[in-house]
Amino acid sequence: WPPNWTPPPEGHFVVIQPWEYGSLPVEWVQQVNDVVDEVWTPSSFVRDLYVQSGVDRNRVQVIPNGVDTTLFAPSVSPLPIRSRKKFRFLFVGGTIARKGIDLLLQAYLQSFSADDDVTLVVKDMGAGNIYQGQGLGDRIRQIQQDPRSPEIVYLDQDLSARHIEALYTACQCLVHPYLGERIALPVLEAMSCGLPVIVTAGGATDDFVDDSVGYCIPARRQVFGNREISGMKTVGDLWMLEPDS
Repeated sequence: WPPNWTPPPEGHFVVIQPWEYGSLPVEWVQQVNDVVDEVWTPSSFVRDLYVQSGVDRNRVQVIPNGVDTTLFAPSVSPLPIRSRKKFRFLFVGGTIARKGIDLLLQAYLQSFSADDDVTLVVKDMGAGNIYQGQGLGDRIRQIQQDPRSPEIVYLDQDLSARHIEALYTACQCLVHPYLGERIALPVLEAMSCGLPVIVTAGGATDDFVDDSVGYCIPARRQVFGNREISGMKTVGDLWMLEPDS
């Protein structure tokens, strides 16, 4: 990051650069149309952002991310969770605004109390590196101290792939009310383990989540900023999805 637009000395020039914020930077559109043979996007949602921003439709291909279904499977022995509650919601991802964790906490606290036989397991990702200082770990710990609040199990330690797959099978439902995602890999992983999912409608997960496998939260586009992000001018409005809490 940022993308390197220098073509290779030989062969085809393929760029894999997802985007979650509505319109693309002006420079990206120009560079793709001028020097790139193909852009590979992980979802139809990201492909559409490229095309709607002015990239030649024929240059953009959807190459979805995959999940190893021999590892992420319903038969995996569940990870021990320190909770006596029978029903466990699960969130996996960085506890940052784009992932919708604040909306999830709001809805969870409004819907349940300490008396309900339910817990929310939060597996925070990237708290010590890529999302350092951006997450809601402290807010979650604060909620945990309130005896009236519904139970939350907060996990911020690194887990191996084996432990992550076991975390899915230890829970009953994955909740991922994102504002912007390129594909939302934890949703695919949870589904591969047999979990129903709760996700935002109108985003990247539309490629693989419908009413037969999950619950799609109504959402609307919310414009933000002034058509500039990370110092880059964008073709049009920057926007993200706003799920109905």
